[in-house]
Amino acid sequence: MQQHYDLTDTEYQIMQLFWKTSAPLPFSEILKYCNEELQLNWAVGTAQTYVNRLLLKGVLKTNNKRYHRLYSAQLSEEELAQKYAQQFINRSFGGSLKNFLASFTQGVKLSEDDVNEIIDILHSNIDDEK
Repeated sequence: MQQHYDLTDTEYQIMQLFWKTSAPLPFSEILKYCNEELQLNWAVGTAQTYVNRLLLKGVLKTNNKRYHRLYSAQLSEEELAQKYAQQFINRSFGGSLKNFLASFTQGVKLSEDDVNEIIDILHSNIDDEK
């Protein structure tokens, strides 16, 4: 089973539905997607378990209306990737982007274009308040 930003493969596949749909969805549409598109053949309880996991992980949200509950993405895929990357850097490198880059590029030959692109990215993120 692959991991995608701390989501299981199945959780990630379910989130794809929300990332390609702008409108909030009822649970029935989620179940239909899981069974027809993903061909998971799930019972209601199984689908509800996965939806609850996504809610707990903070990537899915609901309007909390008891009988007309709708679900939508709490984070875009890009926001989730950024959150995951920041958590990884915090956990593995004490929050130091400099230490991450030093470790990541050690022993790796980068093209001049790659180096220039990284420099451009870093320049666009300079904190001018210091």
